[in-house]
Amino acid sequence: MKHSYLNTYEALLKQSLLIPELVNKSAHKDNTFLTHLNQWLLATEEVMKKNSIAQCAEIAGLRSKIISASYHTDVKGANKRKHQLSVATSIIYEAQSTVLRVLEPIENRINEARDAVRQLLGLAYQANMIDHDMDFNLLIQTLWSTFAAHEQLKGIAARILILVNQSDALRLLAEEIDLSMA
Repeated sequence: MKHSYLNTYEALLKQSLLIPELVNKSAHKDNTFLTHLNQWLLATEEVMKKNSIAQCAEIAGLRSKIISASYHTDVKGANKRKHQLSVATSIIYEAQSTVLRVLEPIENRINEARDAVRQLLGLAYQANMIDHDMDFNLLIQTLWSTFAAHEQLKGIAARILILVNQSDALRLLAEEIDLSMA
């Protein structure tokens, strides 16, 4: 079964929105910066690993740069900590670039699926396919079944399922439906 592109996108977007806070911690020489950055890298790596995204290895590689900086024997005492902070700060850009490189194609897939869902809903509004008296969840299931079985609409429904899994398709349908239009 395909992973949920919506869940993956939301989890990685959440991680990317934490970057400004990390940069601020670094800029203010916050003592918790290294800990927070490491937690962020681990969490981001885990999201990617869980969703079989190969760039989890890039994130792990960035973590290794910070670890390596702590092992330098030619730097002593406070300078060792400064060196590690410098290395950690320098990898933030690489880390966020990696996350954004992963996010962009996922976002494109979701947007393409969302556009196709809107197309189906436009036709549903015109054909009065929406029953206001029906329970919302049942309405979404019924509409999807109708789209998938309808001779002219099943091609669009199939294209959506190529882009995202069925639970994502149903979720997009639920997000996009405007019951005031029906």
